Amino acid sequence: MTAVLFGGKSPKALPWRPLPHMQEYLENLQVDGRAPTYIRSVKLGLTRLALFLESEGVKHPAEITRALILRYQAHLAELEGPDGQPLKVSYRQQQMKYARAWIGWLQEVEYIDTNPWIRIRIGRVGKKPKPLESDEVEALFASHRQQAFSLSPFYYHRREVIITLLLGWGLRIHELRALTVTKLDMRLDWVTSRNKGGTEKVLPFGGEMKQVVLRYLNHRAKYAKTGEDALLIDQQGKPISQDMIYKIVVDLGARASVEINPHRLRDTCGTTLLDNDVPVERIMKILGHTQRSQTLAYSRVNEPKVKESHDAVMNPLFQKLLGGKLP
Repeated sequence: MTAVLFGGKSPKALPWRPLPHMQEYLENLQVDGRAPTYIRSVKLGLTRLALFLESEGVKHPAEITRALILRYQAHLAELEGPDGQPLKVSYRQQQMKYARAWIGWLQEVEYIDTNPWIRIRIGRVGKKPKPLESDEVEALFASHRQQAFSLSPFYYHRREVIITLLLGWGLRIHELRALTVTKLDMRLDWVTSRNKGGTEKVLPFGGEMKQVVLRYLNHRAKYAKTGEDALLIDQQGKPISQDMIYKIVVDLGARASVEINPHRLRDTCGTTLLDNDVPVERIMKILGHTQRSQTLAYSRVNEPKVKESHDAVMNPLFQKLLGGKLP
């Protein structure tokens, strides 16, 4: 029988009774500029952890032991979700990652002397890319263009920059938000962007993408405050949030009847480049991958492309071997 302790209902309905320093950790994430959606997810994860530890009689983080963490991991595997089914493996793993990050932070700021997270494996479930089909991409951009005269030029061209750079460079949403006007130097053919993990990647900056950015910059200038370097701003001249970028993309998808979010445009970028025979090593540089397996996850069996490649090799070969037309 699957346990329902703190399960069987949405974690949003669970009471927030944090252990010491949990609230401070959330505030620290906010100071570090983490997205509100991420902070809300962490809070839900810590809510579940706090309730479990409370049931175990734990009142302070210093009382957390390795054995307790392992029991929490086993506890997650017994829980039901709102649909009455066991929690998905990927969801349980994410809950453990939230717990690990908080405990690691506790040691970093010296709220605990030693970290009890010793040789505890979380595991990883690979996410399957969900690229848009070509007709869906066309519908998305067509729906955007249909509003060329109903949206203000500023909003229209800002949205155009968002969907173009997400698709063209396969940017993650936080990478897009981190772009600055200074980095988008129209005299250069490359843009340096922040990559996941704090590293940087160099992206090709072609003519079409430059034109999209230039059109937006002409309207951005009307609202930008002196000294504000963020590429994407609102009409008050302040950088827009990741939540706002997400909403802009999702709302456009709804208009186009396309199920879309920013990461699906990243998936589409990777898949499109692979489908068009761009070498894997080059795609790795664009997407900021460190392993070929990450990039190859975007490959798919595309029958027209398979036939095209097969015909290109085999047709000339058989023409040579068979000596042309039969008598």
